[in-house]
Amino acid sequence: MIHTISDSNHLVSNGLLDLEFTEHNVLKNIKSGNVMLNLFEPSEFEGALSNVYIRVKSDAGISFMPLMHLNHNMRTFRTEAGLVGWETTTETFRAVVVISLDAKSEKVFFTTQVENLHDDALKYDLVFGQDLALADEGGVKSNECYVSQYLDHQVFNLEQAGYVVCSRQNLPQSTGNPCSQIGSLTDTIVGYSTDGYQFFGKDYRFEPTPMVLSQPSLANEKLQFEMGYVALQTADITLAPAQRAESVFYIAFGNNLPGSNVTEATALDAIKDAYLSPETAEVSEQALPSFFLNGYNVLVGDELTAEEIKTFFGEERRFAEEQDGKLLSFFYGKQKGESRYVTLPEKERVLERSTGHMVSSGNCQDFQNAVMSSTHGMYGVFNSHVVIGNTSFNKLLGVDRTSLNLFKHSGQRIWIKEGEDFRILSMPSAYETGLNFSRWVYKYQQGYIVVKSFSAQDSSSIQLDIETVNLSDALEVIVTNQMVMGNNENDATVVVEHQDDFITVSGDFELMNSVHPEIKYAMRADTCLAEVSLVKAADSVRYVLFQGKVQGKASLTVLGSLTAEGLSSPVALDYETEVEKYLTSQNALINNFYIDFENDNYNAQKLNDTMQWFTHNALVHYSTPHGLEQYSGAAWGTRDVSQGPFEFFMSMQRYDRVVDLLTTIYSHQHIETGTWPQWFMFDKYAKIQQEDCHGDIVVWPLKAIADYITATGDLDVLNIEVPYTSIEDGFAFTTEQYTLFAHVERQVKHIIDNLIPGTSLSCYGDGDWDDTLQPANQALRENMVSGWTIPLTLQALKTMSTALEGKPDYAVFVHTINKLAIEMEEDYNNLLIKDGVIAGFIHLPNKDVDQVEYLLHPSDKKTGIKYRLLPASRSIISETFDKEMADKHMAIIEENLVHPDGVRLMEKMAKYQGGKQSYFKRAELAANLGREVGLQYCHAHIRFIEALCKMGKADEVAQNLYKIVPVGIQGAVPNAEVRQSNAYFSSSDGKFNDRYEAYRDFDKLKKGEVTVKGGWRIYSSGPGIYINQVISNVLGIRFENDALVLDPVIAKQMGKVTLDFTLYGKPCTLVINPEQGTYTPKRVELNGHELATTLTENTYRTGGALIEKQVVTVGLQETANTLTIWL
Repeated sequence: MIHTISDSNHLVSNGLLDLEFTEHNVLKNIKSGNVMLNLFEPSEFEGALSNVYIRVKSDAGISFMPLMHLNHNMRTFRTEAGLVGWETTTETFRAVVVISLDAKSEKVFFTTQVENLHDDALKYDLVFGQDLALADEGGVKSNECYVSQYLDHQVFNLEQAGYVVCSRQNLPQSTGNPCSQIGSLTDTIVGYSTDGYQFFGKDYRFEPTPMVLSQPSLANEKLQFEMGYVALQTADITLAPAQRAESVFYIAFGNNLPGSNVTEATALDAIKDAYLSPETAEVSEQALPSFFLNGYNVLVGDELTAEEIKTFFGEERRFAEEQDGKLLSFFYGKQKGESRYVTLPEKERVLERSTGHMVSSGNCQDFQNAVMSSTHGMYGVFNSHVVIGNTSFNKLLGVDRTSLNLFKHSGQRIWIKEGEDFRILSMPSAYETGLNFSRWVYKYQQGYIVVKSFSAQDSSSIQLDIETVNLSDALEVIVTNQMVMGNNENDATVVVEHQDDFITVSGDFELMNSVHPEIKYAMRADTCLAEVSLVKAADSVRYVLFQGKVQGKASLTVLGSLTAEGLSSPVALDYETEVEKYLTSQNALINNFYIDFENDNYNAQKLNDTMQWFTHNALVHYSTPHGLEQYSGAAWGTRDVSQGPFEFFMSMQRYDRVVDLLTTIYSHQHIETGTWPQWFMFDKYAKIQQEDCHGDIVVWPLKAIADYITATGDLDVLNIEVPYTSIEDGFAFTTEQYTLFAHVERQVKHIIDNLIPGTSLSCYGDGDWDDTLQPANQALRENMVSGWTIPLTLQALKTMSTALEGKPDYAVFVHTINKLAIEMEEDYNNLLIKDGVIAGFIHLPNKDVDQVEYLLHPSDKKTGIKYRLLPASRSIISETFDKEMADKHMAIIEENLVHPDGVRLMEKMAKYQGGKQSYFKRAELAANLGREVGLQYCHAHIRFIEALCKMGKADEVAQNLYKIVPVGIQGAVPNAEVRQSNAYFSSSDGKFNDRYEAYRDFDKLKKGEVTVKGGWRIYSSGPGIYINQVISNVLGIRFENDALVLDPVIAKQMGKVTLDFTLYGKPCTLVINPEQGTYTPKRVELNGHELATTLTENTYRTGGALIEKQVVTVGLQETANTLTIWL
């Protein structure tokens, strides 16, 4: 069957602003050129978030109704002037809304006329809501959350008019900094809110109604979060019988507001002068949007009893989370080394970020494979963002763009027929996730509906299983699939072809087809679910529907292939088999890691669960890069991939993967400059990359290859030949190949060529690791030095020098880098350190070493910020500080930067002034307190743990190790807000409404008086780096010239540590006894035989024990081994 929908649009335009409507008068977009005023573009079957609501008030309470879409008493029309209107008629009132434009300016008016049809007085108010982006369309559709983070709102209370909201996009767009003012021309506005989370609320995941409309007032509070949505509430209006009233809301748009957001609103008279009451004479009535699947008709699972929870998930409850006596979530495992996470709907009512999951096919352990991945949402998103290979351009299914389930037709959804209507499965009774699966349990009628979505271990497949349990009748089911076949919805013409027992899906998205001309997906359903319907607009399939009756189990399998020969009829998968195979494969990857602490089983088990989930997260970042919030991605940051994936595989002794990483990274080095793009796509879309980069980027690949050679002694890696990337040739690879050593020489030349004249210090360039501190102008790029990049560079140079020392072929190169390191370290000590404290930055205004300006330092009078974490922690990690300086700076960190939820980047944040820039970009542009802006970026906290290990501070390591672990986080961070417990959070953000409140009350964070929230999830180099810290620095298992180094840092309160871990390919149990001390092994035994050891060097303490590889491998048995370490 084919359902046909119209693709035609109706445009209302004045040449400055365009209002784009669907055939059914649904508002799709408000645009000025390429700039979208709205944040979301609704799908074919859903309304816009822009709306006017009427709230009728009586003794019985408040009843409300949308007036622009969609209610059961509505008709919609167009006028002679081409305007669009909606009329709602009830027994009580008639309301008409018409949207119009000023002929000469960028102003939109929403005129609402209400007539009382009742015999009694009508008391009501109006609420107007508008989703807001003020950004270029490409950026908006890449990430609505990110765009909203830079959307500054200023609220003014004007005499008579009441509240007005003035918004500015602080991130520069194609037109500058777009802005808007939203208010009312006719009524006093008594209520407002600025974010969609305030308006729609967390309960929207259960019931698709903005519950705030049932409350007396809107929030009346400015919130700078991740869904720009301005809502305004009028004062009460009372109409006598047959009386009418007109209310006018307006949006005044501007393409560019330079400097910063306004400090006062535009005078109302200037806006009133542009308003003309719209002509409402109709020329046509348009059909309302109608589709037999109504997203407002939701099915929510009934609450499970305690016995039913045991039936589905067993009796084990690890890290059970409760609130007000109700179970929220817990972990359990069916076997050793397994971690499953269960969330109950009560937790979703309090979670800011709804529980989600990402699954990948089992070939995700090698980025060179065509990895199939999918994103799940607890509230009934059974698959979304289904993609093989490049996660931006190769999508099969659409993305779920909000965390509130606002759009019910996104991705893959399931609809159940009841009577004559279909209901969409929404919030389940329970939701379970494992490494490669999600399971939704819906308690329904007298039984259950169980849905499983999982990935295959050995093929690029995703499967959906629908199962009925204890239901007397078969369920009539429809599975809807939103087709993309490209980057964004409706970018491509999607073609569906019927084969023998399956369908294939392809598209004409130009970029995708130019890279993968044979890419296709195949979808196959069991016979009982194999009735296929298509929803088409013109020649393009927008949705594929699988329909049938399910009694027992039915499966829908999706297979992806980048080549024609790889595509065939999808083979149905067995859930239990795939889950077991996937778990076995991941456990083999992490060397069957399993740990116990004699005196602290709670935290040991926390590490076991964390190891499973952070490995999952690390593999997502490595081979299918995107996240739950950051769904666009598909690229490696040069800095990130040289850390997270590199360190993860190094710690797991997977040197084959490391070499593949290094050769791929070096092939993206620019031949013209010797440095790298900030980020690049690592697959066949390699020409897509960011040309410029921060000043530290060139250092990371050098550090990585030096670390690899140090650990393995493999100098042959330097002889591997790879191409460069040519900027001048459109980022194509060069035809000629060069040894990695030639690449390294070119790399070091770039470092030397970009020293600030008169010094041996690298210029800051476009920034360093802290993205919020990108320089605001060209002079700062050229004349500033990062206090963090220099010790990082020294570490890389010295490590490489040591790795190549005594090798005649590299003598000249070693001499060059030694000379550079000596001179750089001298300037580091003379210029970057003042009064015994390292500066965050130094500024040489005229490139004059006699005019050094210290920023982020106790002497800094301009920013007012005294201490920056990164220069101090990296100077300790790199051992650039001597012991006295290390002790001093560790004391500074502990006194000023350590907070209950982790260490912060600075002791105070950059001052925010409505988007005004002085020194740094994002730190002064972001209106939202999130990511690095909130200063507790978990990546930096992990490096702090590394610094603590370097200094042997075992107790502090134990105190800080769990602060950024979401598993049972309240045990480590008492002021942590409830959050998803199995996903890495990239930041810990103080719960402040805006930057001004955060700046004023920042000291409350250190006191633990402010709740802290979890930031963006999963997509980060952090999980890989964390795992490396646990293995290499806390447990101290490292390798040097292929010899084994044992250098654990273990607090005595842990007691004996027992670790299962594979060494040199053999299973081993390591037993660490912190008896005499907390670091430096005093004796090491393998299977009862004492091993000869030598001590490694450490500037701050005695080092670890080095044992020659041959001594260890000779003593290792095939099956059971015990390596005992006494500290």
